[in-house]
Amino acid sequence: MFKHWILSMAAVMFFVTPVGAGEPSREITANAHYGFSGVINKIESGMLFIHTDKSLQDRTISPNKADRVGLHNAKVGDTVNLMVDSGNVMVDVSGADRFFPDHRFVVGTVNYADPYWKEIQLSTPDGTATFEVDTLAGNKLSVLPDGAPVTIELDADNVMVDIHRDR
Repeated sequence: MFKHWILSMAAVMFFVTPVGAGEPSREITANAHYGFSGVINKIESGMLFIHTDKSLQDRTISPNKADRVGLHNAKVGDTVNLMVDSGNVMVDVSGADRFFPDHRFVVGTVNYADPYWKEIQLSTPDGTATFEVDTLAGNKLSVLPDGAPVTIELDADNVMVDIHRDR
C-alpha cells in the first residue's frame, strides 16, 4: 500500500512540475495571450510545420492562413512569431519582422453565428457588422446563443481570431 502511495505521489510530482522550471521565461503575455517564436522545420503541401520550445509537437499553419498572414513565401529555417490564447490554441502567427500586428476588439451582441464557423454577425453601437472567422477560433462559436454579449478580437485582416463572452 505504501509503495503505491509513493509511486502515485511521484507520478503527480512528475506531471505537476512545469517544464523549464527555474529557467528565465522569454514569452510575451498580452491579455491572457502568450507570444513566442518558432522555426519552420518542414513545409509539405503548403502546410508549415513550426517547431517551438513551448510544445512537444510541431504547430501547423494551413496554406490559407499562411497566405492570409503574409507567409506565402516562407522557407524552412525562417523564424515566425506565434500567439496562443489561454487554452493554448493559436490565435495569430506572423513573420519575425512583425510581432502581432494591429489587433482590435469589437464589443456587441451575437445576431448570428454560422453553424459551419465561417462568419459571425454582431449588433454593435455602430450597427450590424459581419466578420469572417478564423478556422481555429470557429469552435468557440458553438456555445454562444444569439443575443449573447461578446467581445471579439480581430487580426490585421479583420478576421475574428478570438471571442470572449461578456457578463
